[in-house]
Formats: sequence, C-alpha cells, structure tokens
Amino acid sequence: MDAEPRMRTCNVYRGRGEAPQTILIPAPPEEPLPSRRASASGVPLKQIMSRDLICARPDLDVGVVVQLMLKHHIGCLPVLDERQRPIGIITKSDLVEQIDAAMSSSRQGTSLPEDLQARNADEIMMPLAFTLSEFATVAHAAQMMMAEDTHHVMVVSPTEQLVGVVSTRDIVGWLLQTDGP
Repeated sequence: MDAEPRMRTCNVYRGRGEAPQTILIPAPPEEPLPSRRASASGVPLKQIMSRDLICARPDLDVGVVVQLMLKHHIGCLPVLDERQRPIGIITKSDLVEQIDAAMSSSRQGTSLPEDLQARNADEIMMPLAFTLSEFATVAHAAQMMMAEDTHHVMVVSPTEQLVGVVSTRDIVGWLLQTDGP
C-alpha cells in the first residue's frame, strides 16, 4: 500500500490580505542525508529548502506584508504572478529602506515623497527574482548569495513555478547538521 504523497503549501496573499489562496503541490520524497560528510556541491537545494511558504501577489497591501512577515517570523516574501512564478521578492531590508525614507523626510520637515508612498507589494519589492532549480546545489545557492549580496534564493521547478526558498539560515543549519558539533 503506497503512502499518500507529501504536499507542500504556498499561501498567496493579495489586496488587503484577504484569505489566501493556498496552493498544494506534491513534494518530492525526502532523501535521507548521506551517512558520510556531504559536500555543498553534492547536495541539491530540494534537501534543505523551506517548502511551506508565505507569498504575495503584486497588489498585496504593504501593511499586510509587514504583518505577515512579523506573524510568521520570515525574512522574505516572494511575490508571484498568476502562474505561481516569482517576479520579485520583499525582504526585511526593503522594509527598512521604506522606514528610513519616511524618517528622513520627517526630519527634513517634508512629507514623504510621492514615489516613496508605497501602498502595494510591487511598489517595494526588488523586481528581480534570483532563482535556482531545485536540482541546483547548496554550493550554487551560496555562490549566488555572495555574488548578488542577498540572503534568499527562490527555488523553482522546471516550469519556473516557485517550489521553495533557501536562506542563509538554511545553509548554516545544513552546515551544522552535516559537520556536527
């Protein structure tokens, strides 16, 4: 008797944070970690990536973005198109830049410039999607993070749909698990 396939979820929010659209996608079977010391160039991202994600549509209200990131203790929020493909990402740094702009304007006694009065995710997201295949390795993700000065890489399927996110925290966790104390 076959076990039911594991599913991963991606909760996609839009607008003012209305009930999310939950997407269920079969997750590949978990592969056991090798017994010998693994190399970063030999471990696929699908073994270490976060699979259950909180995501946004471009029209998601910025206030809801902040609430979701705080509530779920996440450092990034992938922004997806209607076909579940990443079109950008919102990070804590993006939010800090918005706060800095508001504080700077306030100190100068001026109102926040029109172009900084972001209301939707697409107005504050980094409009680039740094992605790797789920079959890329931990070493590939680390190299991309260093080259692009980012802490998150979105992981996509062969059809370019988001299937996970790898963060520097995931890589450090893998290192600790692999090397042990």
